[in-house]
Formats: sequence, structure tokens, C-alpha cells
Amino acid sequence: MGVKEDITWLGGDEEGVKKVFLLIADRGSMRIGELHKLFGVDDWWPVKWHLRALIDRGLVSEVDGNYSLTENGKKVLEGSKAMEYVEKL
Repeated sequence: MGVKEDITWLGGDEEGVKKVFLLIADRGSMRIGELHKLFGVDDWWPVKWHLRALIDRGLVSEVDGNYSLTENGKKVLEGSKAMEYVEKL
């Protein structure tokens, strides 16, 4: 999977995995409780499912209960920002 494919994959679920991805990117590192609160749903399962999908994709990692972007996740974030900038031109 390349950066472009990961950006497309995230864009396919703006209110799910992309939202979780951007929340983590914005904070740099988050615990699941913080993430659940900011995600804004009563049930924990959507947040856990989105995290698992991001981890399986190699965009997010978990260390000692903190979730943060991997190096690949950072590349995807930067690529996404660049694509948004180009689209606005």
C-alpha cells in the first residue's frame, strides 16, 4: 500500500477512520478515552474498530496505551495536506 492508496482509503470513510486518524494527528498522541470523547459516540466499538483498521493499515501504532501516527501515517498526513493544497489551486 502506498501513500496515495492510503489517502484514498481514508477518504472513503470521512466520518470514521479518517476522523480518528485526524484526531490522533492533531494531538500527536492520544489515549483511547480521550479519543472516544472527541469522536462523539456513546458506544466504544466504532472507535475501537477504526483504531484496529488504522493499526492494521500501518498508519497508527499503540505504545503503552497511547495511540500515535507511524512514520507511514505521517507521510499519509503530509501527502493528504499536499493534495488538498493542490486541489484548492
